[in-house]
Amino acid sequence: MKRSVRITICSLFIILINSELALAKVFHYQTEFEQAKWDYSGDRYQCKIEHKVSGFGQFKLIAEPGSPVKLQLIADWVTFNNKQSTLSVQAPSWKRDNHSNSTQTLLVWHDNMASSQKAINPFIEGLEQGASWQASIVATEGDTYLVETTPIATQAIAQKFKLCRHNLLPKPFSYVRRVDLPFNSGSSKLQLAHEADLEAIAQYVAVDNSIVKILVDAHADGSGKRLANLVMSQERADEVASRLIELGITKNMVEVRHHGDRSPKVSNNTHAGRQLNRRVTIRLIKSPITTPVSQQTGAPHESL
Repeated sequence: MKRSVRITICSLFIILINSELALAKVFHYQTEFEQAKWDYSGDRYQCKIEHKVSGFGQFKLIAEPGSPVKLQLIADWVTFNNKQSTLSVQAPSWKRDNHSNSTQTLLVWHDNMASSQKAINPFIEGLEQGASWQASIVATEGDTYLVETTPIATQAIAQKFKLCRHNLLPKPFSYVRRVDLPFNSGSSKLQLAHEADLEAIAQYVAVDNSIVKILVDAHADGSGKRLANLVMSQERADEVASRLIELGITKNMVEVRHHGDRSPKVSNNTHAGRQLNRRVTIRLIKSPITTPVSQQTGAPHESL
């Protein structure tokens, strides 16, 4: 008798599961070829392509200086938090077969936007080959949303994006606005490691017309005599300023100051502290934004 009851309960449970699965549906979203398009915009600061998927939302691919490429899916009407969805590269329909392997990455949802910064290059290459992207989203109620790009004119848009990425600035303003260059004890010689930062600063200044001044402040550690430290900091400042000018920065934009062992960053009582204090700090100063007096909320300030 008990066995019969257990079998009945199990049977009912299986029926309920099958009923829920039967109720779950798959919805496919893809813009018709006649209405589909890919939009591109790009400059030295950012490269971006966008593709609208009718009825669901928009795919975006974004590249910025010094950061991994971001692939985003922005939904118009669904939201999830910390949910993961699969995004894959789908070969053109005429190339698909049972043995086709698709490249995948995971999209992580925050509100109405899902994004990934991992394994993005295959998705760009997929566009060059006429492939599409397909996101598989399993909703809470069990329904599945397949959101797919339309493979139209994707080769041209991918090439524009790749060329734009190649021409991006090496670093964003958040990095070059203030850079500390460390120096060896008793030396004012520029190191190989300094060159990448100096080139990034010079390239940024070349394209951002709002930069009006470059402050070069040089420091020494607390070892040695004060006058010798002052001379050493001056030599370090002059070396950095000269290299920036060689890289194309106008001489009158560069303001050089040397401080000797004054204004240490940390205590000079340790070896590690003295290493941090032997430095040249480069700061980019932007022009204040011109606004009507009635709209000004405070005095202009340096971008430190």
